[in-house]
Amino acid sequence: MLILFVRLFSSCNSSENKTSLSTSSRLLPESDVMERLRYQKNNIDSLFKHNTDKVIVVAKLTDGNEPILIKNGNFPENVETTYNILKDSLGNVMLVSEFPFSESGDWSITFSHYFDKKGKTFAFERQTNFFNSICTNGIAFETRTEFYDSDFKLIDKTYKLVDEKNTTLEKDSCQFPYDYNYDISKNSNKYLKVNNLKHY
Repeated sequence: MLILFVRLFSSCNSSENKTSLSTSSRLLPESDVMERLRYQKNNIDSLFKHNTDKVIVVAKLTDGNEPILIKNGNFPENVETTYNILKDSLGNVMLVSEFPFSESGDWSITFSHYFDKKGKTFAFERQTNFFNSICTNGIAFETRTEFYDSDFKLIDKTYKLVDEKNTTLEKDSCQFPYDYNYDISKNSNKYLKVNNLKHY
């Protein structure tokens, strides 16, 4: 059985060396925009890892449209989607990671939106872990990362498909046992509104 909430629970026992929740970033020339965006994303990932107690966990249930707040990891049985929300010290949303529930347990997917200080989406990442890929006996790990400029134009993207030993797998040799549609929102307001998360 795959663990759906890898990003949240893999570091939930780590309380040392917590990083301050800040939206500050290095000032780089526009010619180095990709370096700046990657730095921003890595910084937010680090904040997420070291501030799990600050993460707001919300779940959408199969029998309702209004997501509910999850406290102390007490999830009901009828979870359809889980959201992990990270805000900066000013209350601005920096990251929302979305975890659709897998009934089969053969896969887990994480959709992550990264937002800048103005609430614009500057990066999006889809991480998928799955069994029954044919190209490996264990778990296959697929990661798609996209970066956007201030006008929400795609300016760079990366793709990685590896096994448990981080060995590259050939995509054409793999079978992907999931098919889950998703949309990328251009800013935090749109994303929170579409997913009924604005009051969290």
